[in-house]
Amino acid sequence: MPGVTGITKRLLEHWTNAEEFDNRRFFFCQLEAAETLIWLAEAPAAEKTGLDGTSDGGTFTRLCAKIATGSGKTVVMAMVIAWYVLNKVTYPQDTRFAKNVLVIAPGLTVRSRLAVLEPSNPENYYEAFPIVPSSLLDKLDVA
Repeated sequence: MPGVTGITKRLLEHWTNAEEFDNRRFFFCQLEAAETLIWLAEAPAAEKTGLDGTSDGGTFTRLCAKIATGSGKTVVMAMVIAWYVLNKVTYPQDTRFAKNVLVIAPGLTVRSRLAVLEPSNPENYYEAFPIVPSSLLDKLDVA
């Protein structure tokens, strides 16, 4: 994708490099969801002609993707969080990104399952899955 940040390019290459994975490649729908959200944030405005990204006027950017049951939504959330936070840590002046992420869960059971999105969790997805190149893992835990 032309015009993306260096971190974004590195993550996209990592996610699609078959040599990085030991039979744990991402599903097509996971890659497509992450790439779509990245495109919405990083593509030039001229490429988004005709898209109506109407918001409620709030100050927070909301990213949303519709993914089927059983397709690995938590992995996609980890991919997008890693992309978002790593870009902010690397490019602190870039207002498209932030170090803080708010994940809203519909209940305590789902909330406890999403604890794997916290880099400090011993069972975090960033290490359990090849979401982040090992050389970038330390940058992810910025809290």
